Amino acid sequence: MRVKDFYKNFGKRLKELRLQAKMSQEQLAEYVGVATKTVSYWENAHNPVTLNKIPLIADALNIPVYKLFVFFDTEEQSANKDYIKLLQSKTGHELDVLFKVVKELQKIK
Repeated sequence: MRVKDFYKNFGKRLKELRLQAKMSQEQLAEYVGVATKTVSYWENAHNPVTLNKIPLIADALNIPVYKLFVFFDTEEQSANKDYIKLLQSKTGHELDVLFKVVKELQKIK
């Protein structure tokens, strides 16, 4: 998956989870401590979310962190169960490390 695609998928997933939680962009922004415009940028893949905001977003949406990163369609989801199980088995700290690795890989083009 290309970095640009990752941001698009993350934004789509964030919006989906926010709407499931019946939360507005304004409410999420207030909880996370950012401007409403920032949430819109995340959801529309204009700006990447910063690492320190991931746990706050998950808290606001009342979900485990890994669910922010499960954005496979149904067919892909069944084909990628190992990835999902791996993410589910990780602690918040381990997911932070994984996210840092992904960010470093993004720099390599």
